[in-house]
Amino acid sequence: MHTRGRVLKFTAVSVLVVLSLTGFSTGHGHSSGRHKSKSRSSSSDSGGGCSSSRQKHDSYTPRTTSTRRSSALRDGTALVVSCATEATPYATVEVTNPNGRRATFEVEFAFQDATGRALDSAVKQVSVPARGTSNVQVKAGRAVVAKLDHCRVEPEADLVR
Repeated sequence: MHTRGRVLKFTAVSVLVVLSLTGFSTGHGHSSGRHKSKSRSSSSDSGGGCSSSRQKHDSYTPRTTSTRRSSALRDGTALVVSCATEATPYATVEVTNPNGRRATFEVEFAFQDATGRALDSAVKQVSVPARGTSNVQVKAGRAVVAKLDHCRVEPEADLVR
């Protein structure tokens, strides 16, 4: 029986060590709502709970459509849908919004000759619905269309803050 007592003590100590290494606490009470905030300075116990070194708590982003979270918005993408021709003297660019709310993006566009030299360029802003697309047209003058070889747009549409 003496051996059984040692095994139980060893098991109990092992469990406590494992729990303390994984972030469990033998604190006072339950974990719900008792975690300390980083902004508070308190010496009270933070309660029990579970934590893992593999969890990234700092990367939590609440699912919200609040405009105050604008820093969490991402840039969009831009794609040339059609280039200008004599019959249609404007190019069409499609801008895609990956965000969960409407956002305005800035698109950098250029009409280029066969050597890649810019004949004309423009920066356009377009408002795009949440997780949607919008088109923006860029007008080309006759002189530009006469020398035009291709249209180019920056693939990243910058979020207008």
